[in-house]
Amino acid sequence: MRPAFPRPLLALGLLSLVAATAPAQAPKPAAIPIDDFESDLKGWKFVGGEEFPGAKGALERDATAARAGKESLRLDGDFRGGGAYVGSWKDLDGLDLPDVDQFRVWVRVRDLNGLGVRLVDATGQCHQGRATIPDGAEGGWRELVLNVADLVGGEHWGGANDGKWHGPAKGLGLNVGKDVVKGEGGRSSLWLDDLTAVPVAAGTPTLVSCTIEPTACRPGFGSRMTYAWDAEPLGIDCSVFVHFRNEKGQMVFQADHDPGAPTSRWSGRVEYAKTIVVPSETPPGRYEVVLGFWSGKPVAKGGGRKTFRAGAGSNLAMVEPDACRVGYLDVRADAPLPTLPPPSLNLSGWKRTFGEEFDGPLSVSAWGPGTRWIAHTPYGGDFGDAGFADPQPDFPFTVKDDLLRIEAKKVEGRWRSGLLSSVDAKGEGFSQKFGYFEMRAKFPKGPGTWPAFWLLGVPQLQEPKDKKTLTQIELDVVEQYGVNDNALHTTTHLWPPVAPHTGDGDVALVPDMTADFHTYGVMVDDAVITYYFDGVPLRTHPTPPEAKVPLYLLVDLALGGGWPVDKTPDPSIMIVDYVRVYAKE
Repeated sequence: MRPAFPRPLLALGLLSLVAATAPAQAPKPAAIPIDDFESDLKGWKFVGGEEFPGAKGALERDATAARAGKESLRLDGDFRGGGAYVGSWKDLDGLDLPDVDQFRVWVRVRDLNGLGVRLVDATGQCHQGRATIPDGAEGGWRELVLNVADLVGGEHWGGANDGKWHGPAKGLGLNVGKDVVKGEGGRSSLWLDDLTAVPVAAGTPTLVSCTIEPTACRPGFGSRMTYAWDAEPLGIDCSVFVHFRNEKGQMVFQADHDPGAPTSRWSGRVEYAKTIVVPSETPPGRYEVVLGFWSGKPVAKGGGRKTFRAGAGSNLAMVEPDACRVGYLDVRADAPLPTLPPPSLNLSGWKRTFGEEFDGPLSVSAWGPGTRWIAHTPYGGDFGDAGFADPQPDFPFTVKDDLLRIEAKKVEGRWRSGLLSSVDAKGEGFSQKFGYFEMRAKFPKGPGTWPAFWLLGVPQLQEPKDKKTLTQIELDVVEQYGVNDNALHTTTHLWPPVAPHTGDGDVALVPDMTADFHTYGVMVDDAVITYYFDGVPLRTHPTPPEAKVPLYLLVDLALGGGWPVDKTPDPSIMIVDYVRVYAKE
C-alpha cells in the first residue's frame, strides 16, 4: 500500500465538495462507532506534510473542548514558516467495517475555512477531496457528513487507480491546509469528536431461479445447483448459505459458498453454478434445500442474515423472511453415479519443458540454491496443521520404484509433512509463462489430509518486500480434502497486496482419488485457463492478466484446511508418479 499522504492538498477549490449536512434520503442503517476519543489514540497518527517543509503542528487529545464526553481530538496547524498542510490519519483496516456510504464526525474549528479529505479504499487507492466547514463550527460543535460518493471520481492515486470506489474503506484522513487558514495569523485548529460510519443501505435481491440437477445422489457424491439472481447491493459481502434439512427440519449438512460476484455492490443479473458435495456419512433420506444470504461480521457492523425475495418459479418458496426453499435432494445408495465425458486433452504440437520422473535421487534442499526443488514455500509461509519439514534421510520425501512418497507423520507429538517448490526465494528455478502443467498422483485416505498441486507467479517474489504492488495469481490445479475422496477442488485465486482476496473455485465429482493414480492438469494460455482431470476438461474461464506471467510449481501434502486432524492416519502418504510441464512448439 502506498503512503496515505503522498500528495499535498493544494488548490482545494478544484476538488469535489463534500456536503456539510446529509441530503434528504431514505433512512440509513445504524451508524457504527469508530472513535469517541475517550481513550488512547489507537490507529491515529499525525501527518506533517513533510514533502513541503515548513509546516508545524500536532495531533493530541484535548480535555478542554469535549463535545459530550471528557475529551476530543485536536489537530493544530502552523504555517507561518511555510509548508502546505498537516493532517490526521485513522487506519481503518483492523476495524472490519462493511462498505459504508458516509462518515460522520462532530467538528469544531478555529480560523479555518475548509478541510482536505483523503479516503483509501480496499485496493489501496487514495481518493482526495474537500469538505466545507458546517455553519456554526467556528467555536461550536457541528456534525460534518462525508459522503463517500462525493469523494470519488476526482483526484486519486495508488491501488486500482481508476477513480472508482472499491469498498470497504481502509483509511480516513482529515487535513488542514495553508490555503484554507482564515486571516493573516497562519495558524488554525480542528477538533474532532464522535466519529462514526454509516453502512451502505442493503437492497433486496430477487432469487429468479435455482435448479438442482440431478435431484438424487449417493452419499459421498453430490449434485449441481444453478442460480440466477436479480441483484441489488447488500452493502456487505455475504456468502450464500445452503442448508439441507431432514424431515424434522434439522440441518444435516450444508454447502455454503461465495456467489458469482461480491454482494456489497453487485447489480444486474448474476448467474452461476456450484457443485454441492454430500458428506459420505449422510443418512439416506429426502432433504429440503433452503438458502439465503449471511455474513459472519457482527450485526452491529452489518453482519447476519439478509432479506431477499423469491421469484415466480414453482419450486421457490420463502419459508422464513431470510430463507427460501428451492427444492429437495434425495440421498440414497442406489442413485446413479456421476460420469465424466471422454478425455479430450491433445498435446500434439507441444514439447515437454520440465519433467520430474522421480527415477533417481530427489534434488531437494531446505531453501536452495543449487537444487531442483526447495522444501518450503519460497515466500516463507507454511500453512495447514503440519509444518513442512526440511529434507532429512527418509523423511518427508522418499523415492522408490520411480515414485515419490511425501509422508505426513507426528514427530515429537507434532505433525510434520512435506512440500516441494520449483523456485527458491529469489524466484530462481523452473517457471514458465503459459503452457500445460500436470501431476500424476495417488492421494492418502483418511480425514484431515489435504494434498495439492498448485501454481504461483514469480514476479511477486522479486518485488521489494517493503513495496508490494503486484497481485499474486494462484492456480489450485487440485486440492483434495480427506473427508471426501471424490471431490476435486479447483480454484483461481487473486491475492492483492492490500485489497480483499477473491477466488473463483468449484468442485468436480470424480472417481476415488485415493484408490488409484490420476492426472491433474491446467492449461494456461493468453485467452483461457482450463482445468483437467485424466485429460477431461472440468471447467474453463478467461485468463486474468495476473496469470500471464512465469508460473512455478508446488506439490504438497498438507493437513487440515479447516477440517480436524484428530482422526488423520499416522502416517499419511501421498504418492507422486511425475510432474510435467509442456509448451507449444
